[in-house]
Amino acid sequence: MLTNEDVRRLLDIAAAGINAGEIASARKICEGVIAGHPEHAPAKILLALSHIAVGEYEAADLILKDDVLQKTPNDPDALVYLGLSAHLAGRKDEAVEILGRVPADAPAQRLAAAILEENA
Repeated sequence: MLTNEDVRRLLDIAAAGINAGEIASARKICEGVIAGHPEHAPAKILLALSHIAVGEYEAADLILKDDVLQKTPNDPDALVYLGLSAHLAGRKDEAVEILGRVPADAPAQRLAAAILEENA
């Protein structure tokens, strides 16, 4: 069984993979973590980000809306990446609405503000 530290390291590797364009490898890591920890929201959010990185906005939206936000409606990271997905897909009004729900004190607010500024 993976420890919390093992999971954190694996997700760090997956995030680095996404940044390097190694989407398939990153997804395998995320899917492996989710297989062992089915309710692990950060792994699901990172999996959604892997879809956003290659323009698969509908797939990202499904993960974020129908899974993560269904269980935790105010998850700031899920909200900001859902807003990013909407923004990149050209759904500007939807992006503004979603990003407006990111709590002001959440670390994700900085990214939300940057996307909103670009959206203006």
